[in-house]
Amino acid sequence: MSMVELRNVSKSFGQVKAVDEVSLQVKAGEMLCLLGPSGCGKTTLLRILSGFLQPDQGVIIMDNQDVTGLPPEKRPTSLVFQNYALFPHLNVFENVAFGLKIKKLPMAEIRKSVAEILEVVGLSGTEKRSIRQLSGGQQQRIALARALVMKPSVLLLDEPLSNLDAKLRVETRVHIQQIQKSVGITAIFVTHDQEEALSISDRIAIMQKGKIVQIGTPEEIYANPNSKFVADFIGKSNILAGELKVDQSGQNVFKLDSGLEFKVSKGTKARGKGVFVLRPEHIQIATQPVAQVESLNVVNAKIEHVTFLGEVSYYRVIIQGNEELLVPLYGVSQSNINVGDSVILTWPEDAGVFLKE
Repeated sequence: MSMVELRNVSKSFGQVKAVDEVSLQVKAGEMLCLLGPSGCGKTTLLRILSGFLQPDQGVIIMDNQDVTGLPPEKRPTSLVFQNYALFPHLNVFENVAFGLKIKKLPMAEIRKSVAEILEVVGLSGTEKRSIRQLSGGQQQRIALARALVMKPSVLLLDEPLSNLDAKLRVETRVHIQQIQKSVGITAIFVTHDQEEALSISDRIAIMQKGKIVQIGTPEEIYANPNSKFVADFIGKSNILAGELKVDQSGQNVFKLDSGLEFKVSKGTKARGKGVFVLRPEHIQIATQPVAQVESLNVVNAKIEHVTFLGEVSYYRVIIQGNEELLVPLYGVSQSNINVGDSVILTWPEDAGVFLKE
């Protein structure tokens, strides 16, 4: 069952079409991420959903109700802002209870609701603490508690982790996911961070120039991008230009502009000019000759650059025609290969995706 439905929603600012005829359905209890680069329209779309912006055209349905013309306070939504928007002069209890007091609920009911939601977000016992005494991750969870205590049908999150350091972002996004699933609320999460989107979402809607260009589970989008833009935006990719054709033996091959050919067996219904997307983790590096296996591509290469990131090193290698590939190596195996070494790359013929131009 859909909790949120958008039908041909558009919004322009002058000559710029920030949201361009977007149609979308979000299932009840789902965490959907709106992902894309700056200026793609994701935040504008979230503000339209929250009621802070009115669309130029289109219909917005939430919980089987047409909310297109309703102001924010009349919609079944709560919004967690990027900067949390907590009141520094109020303590934790007063911040979480703020919306309930506006609704003039009995104080006994407010105290009960605040206590319950603070337990959900793992901050029971902090009611009397000043907001300034909380860490960034704790403040984020208080902002989440303030939104959830209103019992919305839809939770909207506008890049709520952008103000946290890298380690705290990872910890906090786990908290958000656990809280969202435990409450069972429908959530729409805006971010430009692909790792966040992949780790926290049930589905991802990737936006480009005001349009949703692909939607699916993180696994679907990562393994089967439908365009060069999506392949380049999600994760690390080796994107090679060339032509997919059939050789004399009937084997599907991808021929680079440099003349190098390798075997392809996945996504080969469309042939012709295009790009081949090969994820780095599908490639293996060897310093010694490897056994010839029919389903394996074998290519000579030279190490050009190494980026050390602790548990993984990324090797930038050059193959025929000065084409570059990115290859990861994990753990102690990193120390055996250095800049300038000649190596052999292998990858299965069913790895990668061909995308026709």
